[in-house]
Amino acid sequence: MSTCTSKILFLHGLDSSRESTKFHAIDANHKYCIDIDYRNLTFQTVANFYHDIITKIKPEILVGHSLGAYWALKMSALHKIPAIIANPSLNPNFREDYPPITEDDLEHEIAQIAYLELGDEVLNMHAVKEQLEPYMLVQAVEGGHHRLASPENLNDLIQHLQIHFLK
Repeated sequence: MSTCTSKILFLHGLDSSRESTKFHAIDANHKYCIDIDYRNLTFQTVANFYHDIITKIKPEILVGHSLGAYWALKMSALHKIPAIIANPSLNPNFREDYPPITEDDLEHEIAQIAYLELGDEVLNMHAVKEQLEPYMLVQAVEGGHHRLASPENLNDLIQHLQIHFLK
């Protein structure tokens, strides 16, 4: 496997940060993650924040985990940037102002790939797999857990995106 040459913006999960094992597992020359406190910010504030960050950094690939994957889906469609999502939260329920991911968020031509560890103890990845398969490539592995047992598996999916969708 070779180091990714595309510019990546990683969107961390709900109670996570740029110290996430997922962010550190990404083998890329140009990767960014900006910490955000989702719990104390409204949906619209977070949407505006990510819009501004994407406009400034101009990433070629979005990678998100859990709530970060929710935002990767939203921003991927809006900014037309390919995305890799890992164990996504498709229906966040920690705030009332977060709408669930719907067909409108998924039905488009932007390349998106999901990596799911089906042993997730927090979210039902079997239901997520069923919801996402009509719209994107889904790599689902038995076992694992919500925080991801094998975050390094994201690198193969990043390479796949680079080879098939960015060149």
